[in-house]
Order: sequence, then structure tokens, then C-alpha cells
Amino acid sequence: MNVALISRSTLYKQPGGDTVQVERTADGLRALGHDVHIVLAGQPLPQEVELIHGFNLGRPADLLPYFKSFKGRKILSTIFVDYSLADKERAPFAYSLLGGHGMEWLKTILRGFNGSDRMPSIGYLLAGQRRSMKRLLTLSDRVITSSMSEYERIAAWSALGGKGLRDKHQLIPLGIDDDFLKSTNPQEGRAGLLMVGRLEYLKNQKTIIEWASERNWPLTVVGDANVNQQDYYKACVSIAGPTITFLPYTNRDAIIRLMDEHKCLVIPSLFETYSLVGWEGAARGMAVVANKAADMSETLEPVAELVPIENKEAFIEAIEIGLKGHKKSQVPFTNFTWDVIVSRIVSAYR
Repeated sequence: MNVALISRSTLYKQPGGDTVQVERTADGLRALGHDVHIVLAGQPLPQEVELIHGFNLGRPADLLPYFKSFKGRKILSTIFVDYSLADKERAPFAYSLLGGHGMEWLKTILRGFNGSDRMPSIGYLLAGQRRSMKRLLTLSDRVITSSMSEYERIAAWSALGGKGLRDKHQLIPLGIDDDFLKSTNPQEGRAGLLMVGRLEYLKNQKTIIEWASERNWPLTVVGDANVNQQDYYKACVSIAGPTITFLPYTNRDAIIRLMDEHKCLVIPSLFETYSLVGWEGAARGMAVVANKAADMSETLEPVAELVPIENKEAFIEAIEIGLKGHKKSQVPFTNFTWDVIVSRIVSAYR
């Protein structure tokens, strides 16, 4: 089979969890003998492609041109993030006027104007975010979510929840790279907290940086600033005490080494669809503490201590327990390798 995986134009300029998801899916498909092309929004489809697999329902301006014109089978991995909590804090007046979908429409336009992303089409500008997303769902032959709560959110706002969307839906979690499953360092050689992810309002790293500075916790923060949220990065740096270390986005081997050096991984995000890094940290033997928020309350439940981050006292207590090396009993991680997950993706292609 000849497959095109379609994602945002900034997939490599601003790498994130979807970068890992696209690349590992491509690797797994190639290992099974399929021809795979990673196509960034705006690039032409190779003529020989038989199936397209788009990533990120929240970026309909990127995917719709392909889904409208392609005549073959169309698969959509939704990775549908709700940015509303961050937008309410970042731009409360604009959010009160535009709402969640309107804010995404505006951000898509602004990214085009400031050159950090492609300018959307006239069709998208006229249709808006919500109608464009519904059109994308309608055009898809298969809709893949990584959790049931993600599917339920999509069904609720789209009003497409009847049999049509239900019949298209497939639940497939993300996979863990084999490198994360190799032998780990003993707990005695570990110390401190680790956070991994692009620095932005939604990821909420500033809260943990503030608490770590107050309590002199050794904390390593790994990730680049969101190019459109430089103010948030500067705020994080400005409040950081002497026990806080900032490192840029780095490669997989370096992340594994950092996970083996630290005792506790903290995920304070206001929202995550899956948070693969939580599974990766647990596979490396770390204690994992995460905000009890959608969709993490479902996807991280087997491997993380989930505590509402607005309960500061309880969240701090969970971190301090994690710093002592206490963690949830381990799950059979080999059931979640990319080989296993990609075999399920191939089944969804049929």
C-alpha cells in the first residue's frame, strides 16, 4: 500500500507529540513493507498514493484541501486538543467574544500573517473553524481517537454523534518506542523532577516552576518556547529559582538519559489528548504525577498519579511522594509498542 501521512507545515520547525506520532507511524508502516510519504501542509501529494492519513482535526485549514480532492480512502487521527482553558487566561476578552472555535480560527489567520505558518485558504476563512472541522469529519472514511473521552468530546460539539460517526470511529492509543523499554537505571541513581514539552500556556509549566522555586526542588525543564507565546517562556524564566534548569528540545536518546537521571516526571498540562511522554517516563521507571484533566484522566490512569492541579496542597504532596521514588505498579508496556499500535492502524485502513 502507498500511504501519505499529512500533517502541519511546522511539524519539524516546532516539534511536538504529533511529530513523534507521525514519524513512528511512518516507521511502523515501512517496517511492514508499505510505501510511506510524510507530506507537510502545502506540499503536493505524490501521484501514486492510494490512501491518505491526516493528523489533527484542529487544523482543518491544513487537511481539507487534501481530503476534498483525494479520491481514495481517507483516514483522520484527530489529536483534538481543547485550548479553551489556556485561551481564557491568555486572551480573556478575545475568548469572550469569539469562543473556542472562533479563537482557533483567529489563531490560524494570525499564524499566517506573522509567517509562523501557512496562510489559510479563502474557503476556510469563510467557513470558519467549526464548520471546517465538521466537513473534515464528514469526508473521513475512518476517524481514529486515542481515548474514548476524545471521541465523546468530538461527538458532542459536532452533532455528528449518530451512527455515522460511531461507525467510522476506531480507538487506538499511541505507542511507546522500543528504546524506552530497554533496561533502566536503579532508583538510587536518580534525583529531582523533570518536565518535557513545548513551553506554552496550555502545558502550564509555570505553575510547577513556581512551586519548585518555593520549595527548592531540583527541576529540569526540557522544551523550546512556543514561537507565538514567547511571553510565557519569559515569564517561566523570570520566576525560576536557582534549582531550575532549562534545556532546549532534544532528541530521543537525550530524553531517555534525562528520564533515567530523574525520579519524578510532572505533567501539569491544562489539557492533553494522550500525553505519550507520561507513558515513556513510566516505562523508564519514573514516578509520574499529572493533572487530573481531560483526556489525561483516562489515558494516563494506568501509569500516573492524577491530581487536580488547582488543589495545590494535594498536587505538591503527590510530587513529594514521587520524589521519594514511589510510583504506580507497572503495566505490561510491551502491549503498547509502536509495532502493536501500527498493526491496529493498518487494520483501521481497511
